[in-house]
This record gives sequence, C-alpha cells and structure tokens, in this order.
Amino acid sequence: FSLNGGSLFSMKDKVCLVTGGSKGIGRMICSGFVANGAKVYVCSRKANLCDMVAKELTEKYGGQNGGSAHSLPGDLSSIEGVISVVEELKKREDKLHVLINNAGATWGAPLEEFPDEAWEKVMNLNVRHVFNLTQKCIPLLEKAAVEGDPAR
Repeated sequence: FSLNGGSLFSMKDKVCLVTGGSKGIGRMICSGFVANGAKVYVCSRKANLCDMVAKELTEKYGGQNGGSAHSLPGDLSSIEGVISVVEELKKREDKLHVLINNAGATWGAPLEEFPDEAWEKVMNLNVRHVFNLTQKCIPLLEKAAVEGDPAR
C-alpha cells in the first residue's frame, strides 16, 4: 500500500462503466479515468455521442497511461435497457472495477403541476434503474475485487 499520488489515484488496468458518460460530469469522470490508465465504457442513450466521446477521449488521453474509452450505448430508463447494457458489457469484459451511476433525468415543473408520468420517469432512471444496474453488475464487480483494492 502506497500513499504516493501516482499510485494512490492510479486507474491503470481498471475497467470502468460510466453511465451518462457522454456529457457534463459523466464526460469529465471518463476523461479523468482514461487519463489515469483506465479502460472506460462510455454509456449514454445516443450511440453517436458515445462513439464520438470514446474516440475523442482515447485520442486525447489514451497515450498518457495506456487508458482507453469505448462506446457502450444504452437506454437505462427501462429494465430491458439495463439488462441490454449489462449483457453487452459481459460480452466484452469478465470483470468491472468501477461503476459510476451518473445518468439521470429531471423534469421542470412546479410541484402543483408535476405530472405523475414525470415522477415515474425521474424515479425510474434516477433511483430504480440505478439499483437494477448495480445489482446486475455485482457478479462483474465481485470478480474484480481483491483484498486491499475492492471494486467500487
């Protein structure tokens, strides 16, 4: 165990899945992981954005520490979408070190006008399917976990 910053924060050879990874905070997380040596799966609804971001991040940061970004498009607003993403990830990887549940939805309406379908949409993506994705990734996370370096 080392407190050296280079090893303490190294992501070298780690496999990561970042949902909502094509924009905003998710994209920044992907950037940091790739720059520090991780193999990162960029997950978002729009395949073209996943492809573009994966290519850009690999080109910009991949040479620094051997990191890379890979497109893994998927719609996590349904259980079928969650299952599809996990099945595709399992085809590509036998373990997962880091799962970042960053995808989310909002709905702009005052409380007294907030429709039930909006509540359902927000709760499904922001809570229910975060639980579902985490649960379905447990076998991959367990395979990556070792004493002193748990999967996250």
